[in-house]
Amino acid sequence: MTNDELQFRTTALKNGFAITDIQVEKLGRFAALLRDWNQRINLISRKDEENIWSYHLLHSAALVFTLDLKEGVRILDLGTGGGLPGIPLAILLPGTSFVLLDSIRKKIGAVGEMIGELGLPNATAVCSRAEDLGSSPSYARSFDAVIARGVAQLDLLIEWGKPFLKRKGAAEPSLQAGGKRTALAKPAIVAMKGGETGDELAKAHRRFPSARIRTVEMVFEGGESLRDSGKQLIIVEDV
Repeated sequence: MTNDELQFRTTALKNGFAITDIQVEKLGRFAALLRDWNQRINLISRKDEENIWSYHLLHSAALVFTLDLKEGVRILDLGTGGGLPGIPLAILLPGTSFVLLDSIRKKIGAVGEMIGELGLPNATAVCSRAEDLGSSPSYARSFDAVIARGVAQLDLLIEWGKPFLKRKGAAEPSLQAGGKRTALAKPAIVAMKGGETGDELAKAHRRFPSARIRTVEMVFEGGESLRDSGKQLIIVEDV
């Protein structure tokens, strides 16, 4: 086990998340595949290739370290790019179904290849614009959550993500099961953001006044680098 793999596993265990040897191995294989594909297609910044574990994988895993995500739900990764955060989450949550969406065919082709090489039956790569796919009978109103990592302004994410969310029932169960992590009612949109977000939060509130929007800091053991760089989750519920 490499130092990166060992450190990631230690962080997971410190945060009460059990992770198997097979999952750690698959995360390592994904990191290698991402580096390889990045030489051919621009999936991540070249300067980040040496920081895949400490930035991309840890940032993706912050969702399971920060939120109480139950398995058995269906999640859309909107604007997945190089398969982030969808592929790491599909590895960590094998009982959860993920659809990884991107409009750039080259990128989603690489993501589909990586999903196949990693053997992830709970992940599917789809090439389409969110505005188009949201009206498809196979995808509209069929997801418990929509997640997005640095894709667009929050009001646009709500506009694009809303058609995918299941309708909220009177006794809709939560995505959480208790514990120290933040509860997440479903259906919900979760945006992974960095830096100052005040202006886009205000704009989203104006466009969607009935939505419940809250910010959750990425506070977990081993996540100090994310917190220091201003990484946060913006959760949109009741849309």
